[in-house]
Amino acid sequence: MPDAQYLPRVVALITHLRAPEGASRMARIVQQVVPDYHQRAQVEIVETTVTELRRTGKELESREDVDLIICSGATADYLRRHIGTTILSIRMGEYDLIRALDMARARATKVGIVSFQQAHPELDAMASLFTVDLRQATYTSFDEARQRIRELVDEGYRVIVGSSTAVEVAEAAGAQGVLALNADAVRRTLDEALAICRSRTQALIQQQRLSAVLRNLSDGVIAVDADGIVQSINPRMAQLLGISVDWARQRPLAELMPELDISSSLNQGESEENRLVRVGTRTLVANVTPVIEHGKPDGVVISCQETNAIQRADRRIRSQARPRQFTARYHFDQLLGQAADFRALLELARRYADTDSTVLITGESGTGKELLAQSLHNAGQRQAGPFVAINCAAFPEALLESELFGYEEGAFTGSRKGGKSGLIEAAHTGTLFLDEIGDMPVTLQTRLLRVLQEREVLRLGASEPTPVDIRVVAATHCDLRGRIADGRFREDLYYRLNILRLVVPPLRERTEDIRLLAGAILDRLALPMAAANAGQALLDRLMPRLQAHRWPGNIRELENLVERAALSAQTLDDNDQGNPAGLRALFPELFEPGAQVAAAERPDTSDQALRSVAKASEIAHVRRVVDACDGDLDEAARQLGISRTTLWRRLRAGRSA
Repeated sequence: MPDAQYLPRVVALITHLRAPEGASRMARIVQQVVPDYHQRAQVEIVETTVTELRRTGKELESREDVDLIICSGATADYLRRHIGTTILSIRMGEYDLIRALDMARARATKVGIVSFQQAHPELDAMASLFTVDLRQATYTSFDEARQRIRELVDEGYRVIVGSSTAVEVAEAAGAQGVLALNADAVRRTLDEALAICRSRTQALIQQQRLSAVLRNLSDGVIAVDADGIVQSINPRMAQLLGISVDWARQRPLAELMPELDISSSLNQGESEENRLVRVGTRTLVANVTPVIEHGKPDGVVISCQETNAIQRADRRIRSQARPRQFTARYHFDQLLGQAADFRALLELARRYADTDSTVLITGESGTGKELLAQSLHNAGQRQAGPFVAINCAAFPEALLESELFGYEEGAFTGSRKGGKSGLIEAAHTGTLFLDEIGDMPVTLQTRLLRVLQEREVLRLGASEPTPVDIRVVAATHCDLRGRIADGRFREDLYYRLNILRLVVPPLRERTEDIRLLAGAILDRLALPMAAANAGQALLDRLMPRLQAHRWPGNIRELENLVERAALSAQTLDDNDQGNPAGLRALFPELFEPGAQVAAAERPDTSDQALRSVAKASEIAHVRRVVDACDGDLDEAARQLGISRTTLWRRLRAGRSA
């Protein structure tokens, strides 16, 4: 950016027929004016001859510190054809001519006025006011100037008014010369020169600011003229294209980006957005904006980004806009239990957490399927992403479709202005948990199948799908095979979901965990110590019945019973707690006929039988996994993390037992 103290450098170039001895008359006039500009410009006087004019102009141009040259009209016209430095003519004004004529009439009665290119018609109109005979002549070259002055002298015009060169020619021809240019003309020209320099400086500042903005943009930007020729390109665009800025300028855009057709923007003035353009190994997203001048396209501006940069920004936006409820709170170490089946389930789930494959969790209601899904999410590579849980049985069919897939503006009556993204899109980069998947309407199962296969979502009313990066975990308490037979569940969706299978055991098969779970639930209630102690005592008294209960509601039912026991314990005295009738009134489900597991069904909890219980639970779990894999022993062995030989040995041990 130009220095605030920078002063424009102006050269006053004076041309002569022959090199003068000392300062010429015109040079002295300029010297008279220069002090008035010492705080606004650096003015330098250079005198040369007609024969040396071109060389002098080239030297001034090569110095690169000259902002502008002022000189007479003929000199300016000649130099403009040979050098690129800005040149300004010192022009005669009407008042300058009148003052020169006043000086001339004191010397002769016939005065000639010689001007470059054009005469002064106002003088002809005022001729009757002068007491001298005036004759005007014009010239376009030095040779023509000599000829016109010779003609005037031959006709008796003994005083010639003109520029410094014209004066010298007149004096060489035997006439007197009167210099038409004076200090006022020089001042006007210098003022105009400084205005040009100020305007140029402001334009340069704006250009440098614009260049700084373009240089620091993360987007690549390139400007092209109406002929498709590159006029400007910022460093980021050059980097994206793998070229240099200097190489790219003045080249056809087709050489830089052959796949990008801008003809419609140049011809019809149409903007184009989000064009995918392949450049080398990169895929760019290009926006083409026409530049309109006087109502017509005069070029285009192209801005580009790499697709992966847009994807990173999309992830940041989704992450920052993620609602707080889209988080997973549970981890594997919060899932309590020592039963062999349950520990084997957790071990298998930990291994599944490291993959991105779809998981199907089956188990009765209340067994903690969503807690297991949250733990899978938090133990995997997507833990920083959202965890979006959807209960497929909780929404009406019409509402579930719009909530899952989202919709565009105007897709249906009452749709939100601007549309809305669905819950599947909200799970981008994270986990989508589909609870009660067996209750999803069949019409939506087809659309969900496409999401699982293509990993893209088509909003209601949209024509283009939105890609999504999600892991799907589904859960159900239903017998999906039975629903397939009834036509209520698509078989192809079942096989798409049933890639990895986790079977959560019911609480009645985890009797050894009931005491541990009841204690943890009681602690979570955060009761006063007296109430907690009373509740624990009552639970201890009820423990035989708790361990023998069928638990149709599983852990959810256990939570209800523990809270009821904790709140009721202090209202019961020892007699009430020992009275079956009192306990039956408070806990009827524990005393109902059929609520207890039959003795033949109960696991043997004696010390001698602990090993056989663990072994039986392990074998039961192995059998469930084999059943879930439709008898495929290789797949079952992979899911269990054991070899096929070990799996066969366990199954054989189970048959012999």
